[in-house]
Amino acid sequence: MNAKYLNRNLWYCIGCMILVLQLMACTEETHDNYTVAPEIKDVYIDRLDALIIEMTDLQTNSEYGEKKGQYPAESRAILTDAIDAANRAVLLIKYQNPSPSESEKQRYVDNVRGAIDKFEAMVRTEDAETIPSELFVDGRGNGGSYIDFGRSEEYVKFGTQNNQSFTIEFWVKVTQGGGKDQNVFLSTYIGGSGWHNGWMMYWRNSSGGIYRATWGETGGNICEPSLSAPEDGEWQHFLFVYSDTGLPDSPDLRAKLYVNGEVKTTEKNVGSRYYNSSNFADNNKPMTAFGRYMRTGDDNLFEEGFAGYMKNIRIWKSAKNDTYIQESYKGTAEVTGKEGDLVAAWNFTTKPSGTTSEVLDLTGRHTAKIVGTYKWERVAEGQ
Repeated sequence: MNAKYLNRNLWYCIGCMILVLQLMACTEETHDNYTVAPEIKDVYIDRLDALIIEMTDLQTNSEYGEKKGQYPAESRAILTDAIDAANRAVLLIKYQNPSPSESEKQRYVDNVRGAIDKFEAMVRTEDAETIPSELFVDGRGNGGSYIDFGRSEEYVKFGTQNNQSFTIEFWVKVTQGGGKDQNVFLSTYIGGSGWHNGWMMYWRNSSGGIYRATWGETGGNICEPSLSAPEDGEWQHFLFVYSDTGLPDSPDLRAKLYVNGEVKTTEKNVGSRYYNSSNFADNNKPMTAFGRYMRTGDDNLFEEGFAGYMKNIRIWKSAKNDTYIQESYKGTAEVTGKEGDLVAAWNFTTKPSGTTSEVLDLTGRHTAKIVGTYKWERVAEGQ
């Protein structure tokens, strides 16, 4: 590239900068005279707003699942897309120049109503034929296979600062470790310089193998109670219950780790150390299983996975008492998705009837996306 061409580009850039500065100066000089554009009034905006409210309520309060009267999990996307389309239509009516015609506006409304009709027509009139299955994910290697649960403050924040309570539970079966120091089961944890945020539960290569929960605390602290790991190759029910202000059955304790219904280790310091969720907004990483994102930023380093199975994942925004924990371990605790303190729940016990790589949680608010190498293994009757 010759010098003459470079000089011409340089003078062009300088000219653009001068023009921008002049425009900024003009904007500043006339700022006091700026008049806010009048709010657009249109009956079609009112109709679309009402339909958005109707769809949001329908999406939130409908039951999703395989039973009669429930909706297939994939049908929820019909309302999600229709809500987005309705919001776009409102913006077009408000700001498009020239404004859409009356027939176009009516078409927007008709399309949304059609989406509602399509969703409602998908309600199950009989129980779906389900295939009892277990989800296997090969999370070994450098983060090629894992479950992405999306990013939600609900997974991390469980109340106001210094007054948070939560319970994390799941069944896990490790068939082969990933070769790292840790095999991460489930994680929202992110650490940084001088602070730690969120939580994770995992196996670690220490003292012959341990199960551990790690969570960030205010003041830049970290807490990591652990227990001797049970044998690989068998299903284990791993549960972590926490409360800043003391647990329901043990007010002098703020945390307990359970394996297969038994308390294996506890944590004290009630009233002096607190769970930290204040840095959630600074991060862009989702909750994951079969490995974790290692740090903030855009390098997307993901590792510490394992090969195996997980099922019956539950996240509660309350500290569950021992009665519930025993029922959960024994399989007698019914979870419908309508519980007021339930953040999210995935069973992973039947093969999805639609796409096999996406599973809507029982609340209908969160979707798990299975990435990489996985399979749904059919479970024989009686197992």
